[in-house]
Amino acid sequence: MKIINYEELFGEFKPDGAISEDANAIANALMRELYVSSGHNLARFLGVKRCFDNDMAMRVWVQNRLDAQNGYFLEDMSSKLQSELYELLPHSSYGSYGSY
Repeated sequence: MKIINYEELFGEFKPDGAISEDANAIANALMRELYVSSGHNLARFLGVKRCFDNDMAMRVWVQNRLDAQNGYFLEDMSSKLQSELYELLPHSSYGSYGSY
């Protein structure tokens, strides 16, 4: 039985630079700030393909948002995407007064 290395196989079809350095930098900062854990649930909130784990889903979402802009400043986009992300993700009642 032949063993298939899927990462290597997908790497052959992935175009170089699919996730830009800017997208990686913004995604890394957002993941650190929001303590994004490993898993696969984030993709559905971000509206990206569910095959992506949380790490890659964040990168794809950021890259898609950057691609939609004609021009941007890294700091401005980082702040804008952080605000958008807070709106997309479900809010817990942890630490809030009253119950929902």
